[in-house]
Amino acid sequence: MENRQFEAMLAVAQERLAQHAPEDIAGKADAQYADGSFSLKTLGQTVTVRLSDCTIQPPLSKWHALTLLHYLDLADGAPLTGRTITFSQYKDGLVRGGGLDRNAELIVRRDLGILPPEELERRCRSLGAELLPSNADFCARFDFAPCYPVWLKVWFADEEFPASGRLLLDESAPHYLTIEDAVTVGSLILDQLTGAQHWAV
Repeated sequence: MENRQFEAMLAVAQERLAQHAPEDIAGKADAQYADGSFSLKTLGQTVTVRLSDCTIQPPLSKWHALTLLHYLDLADGAPLTGRTITFSQYKDGLVRGGGLDRNAELIVRRDLGILPPEELERRCRSLGAELLPSNADFCARFDFAPCYPVWLKVWFADEEFPASGRLLLDESAPHYLTIEDAVTVGSLILDQLTGAQHWAV
């Protein structure tokens, strides 16, 4: 059943992309376009998306690939604001976004926040993340797509408090992906940081 749903969503994404001028997509999504393919970076790797059949090289997991196609379709070129929001602050994000916020907090407290900082850094860098100074003990910026950064902030555990943390997005994020897609992006990042396989197929 889930596979049929996925195939239907993929077909819709392909149809929608075909309705745009490729140069327009490239401009709004900050991607390169040449010889019938888009080129862009996602979580540390450069991929090419062939417009004719939406195949992606090197291959990505299916939900990662579908969300990247949605990004190319929905991108409207809005500039980054430099102001961050939680997933629950996303447009229509109260329920699904709030669920991701709570899940991220749990995963940081239970898994990521108890790692040695150098191991957390290694895992983040394996996804192309950049470490940044912030008000948290640890802050990494992941670029799911050129105009779609995601920040992980972690406060490590001490004698008084357990570890805590959150994933944050730029305020411009709804110009590039729906809340459903945003939750997929957050889940993909958490999945890969913890070694879980929920979204890896």
